[in-house]
Amino acid sequence: MRPAVRPRRGFTLISMIVAVVLLTVGLLSLAGANSQTITLQTIAQNRTNAIAIARSYLEQVRTRDPWLLETEAAVRLNSEGITEANGPYVRTMTVTPLRQNLIRIEVRIDFPRASQPVLLTTMMFRGNGLSGET
Repeated sequence: MRPAVRPRRGFTLISMIVAVVLLTVGLLSLAGANSQTITLQTIAQNRTNAIAIARSYLEQVRTRDPWLLETEAAVRLNSEGITEANGPYVRTMTVTPLRQNLIRIEVRIDFPRASQPVLLTTMMFRGNGLSGET
């Protein structure tokens, strides 16, 4: 006669491998989500800085004599909007005359990892022309 076989308690090798694989997949998913979150936060911060730079510059432009405004070449800036030779932000301003006394001003900021640049537009009335051209 055979002795009665008692059921074994504990984990089998296969159940341990399955547990490790599931744990690895879960940890890799969390790491990927964390990496993507950091990337999106960086892009959002860059966009916020670009908007602040564009608004600030547009306010400076609006204080100038509208008859003397002209399109400006690209300028590199740091995150505070200060000119810097290798700054990550690039600002350009385009002045387009629409009528004799009306101009459109566009300030464009290109920034790192941007799918689209920040573009702010305003109109300026040139008045009676006493301060510049007629």
